[in-house]
Amino acid sequence: MESPPPPPPQHFLFVTNPMQGHINPARRLAARVLASTPGARVTFSTAVSGHRRMFPDLASPDEEAVDAAGVLHLPYSDSFDEGFNPAVHGLGSYKARAPAAGRETLSAVVARLAERGRPVTCLVYTFLVPWAADVARAHGVAAALYWIQPAAVFAVYYHYFHGHDAAVLAACANVSEPVQLPGLPPLGPDALPSVVFITSPEHRHYLLLDLLRDLFRSLDEHKPKVLVNTFDALEAEELRAVPQFELAAVGPVVPDDASSPSNSDLFHRHDATAYMEWLDTKPARSVVYVSFGSVLSMSARQEEEMRRGLEATGRPYLWVARKPADACAGNSDGGDGAQGMVVEWCDQVRVLSHPAVGCFVTHCGWNSTMESVTRGVPMVAVPQWTDQPTVAWLVEARMGAGVRARVDGEGVVERRELQRCVEAVMGDGDAAAAVREQAALWSKQAGEAVACGGTSERNLGAFASFRPAVDNA
Repeated sequence: MESPPPPPPQHFLFVTNPMQGHINPARRLAARVLASTPGARVTFSTAVSGHRRMFPDLASPDEEAVDAAGVLHLPYSDSFDEGFNPAVHGLGSYKARAPAAGRETLSAVVARLAERGRPVTCLVYTFLVPWAADVARAHGVAAALYWIQPAAVFAVYYHYFHGHDAAVLAACANVSEPVQLPGLPPLGPDALPSVVFITSPEHRHYLLLDLLRDLFRSLDEHKPKVLVNTFDALEAEELRAVPQFELAAVGPVVPDDASSPSNSDLFHRHDATAYMEWLDTKPARSVVYVSFGSVLSMSARQEEEMRRGLEATGRPYLWVARKPADACAGNSDGGDGAQGMVVEWCDQVRVLSHPAVGCFVTHCGWNSTMESVTRGVPMVAVPQWTDQPTVAWLVEARMGAGVRARVDGEGVVERRELQRCVEAVMGDGDAAAAVREQAALWSKQAGEAVACGGTSERNLGAFASFRPAVDNA
């Protein structure tokens, strides 16, 4: 009797929407899976608009490509191949068009890979493309969600969409009373993700709330494994806060070093020479690094308060500003002198790895926060929206690796408050020294999690080697 043929090699298909903050952690995890799983194949699929920005030199925008880590890239179409613009297309058009187009074209990607003798064995998707789980089911492929925000945020959203929305909204109305959600510590309104307070479909961020609602409906239906970009030492309680799902910490998912292929910024190509040489001239732990991500812009008043506050610290600063000319306006050294340097973009991992950097003033995007944690850089938290208030709570209350800046009635961090916060993490006092010690401690624990034999390394290895049951009901 002939033995059955061996199963095909593991082939992981990573699927994400075309936002940079989703592509980066997904492609970093894809590269890690490829590097750590002998014989495995890894393919990455994002929407055409993101694919063409990553690979602008392709003859055709939907042409396949292979990145420096060896991951194959094949795009799908969400019907917005030039990029989705709410002001042009209207918020309602995204849900009306993107899921259907995505299902059809991603299904074609899966079929194309199977025709080549490279059948997908597991589809890993991020949270704004929940329809990808339907594609996996249709093709008899196992699926897993890759949650690219804190486990605490996953738990808040789960409970919000499962009967606790009234308690969350009540906390918003009574700012002095924290909300108690199952499995989580008490959280004040300023520690909850901003979208849970949205009640009107006319709100400019309602689409995000609606997409999250779709995600958790899909999760209830498919019950996939959930990989989380966090580590056990940081969120042990939160990883167990939703027993209905198996959450496995696989983070921090950041480049091992600044020269890692998965660290290369595929959206922004620039010369790092000027700011890296500028950093080389500064003493150890002396520079304030400021960046608020690639999505939101500062108001003119916040920009002015930020500039004045940085000047008042008397410390050198490197500021990533989307409008550097505006940020420099009125700056006595032009933003490019002895005290301050302002740039449009930088290689953040290289900057945070530089010994001259002593503080990170951050919007608390989870990717940026994990990069700062792994490099042991203390933070001044200035959260703006979505998961960032919860991240700020983790930085200040859980880790003690930074302080949260307080805002005025207009939501602006004033110059004196910024100056206070910078001194709170970079100053000479015992309290500032304690913050720096905590930052170093969490850096050590983060490194241990992803090292050989670490909790996250074991979790990822178990996931990559296991062939989960297929949901094709």
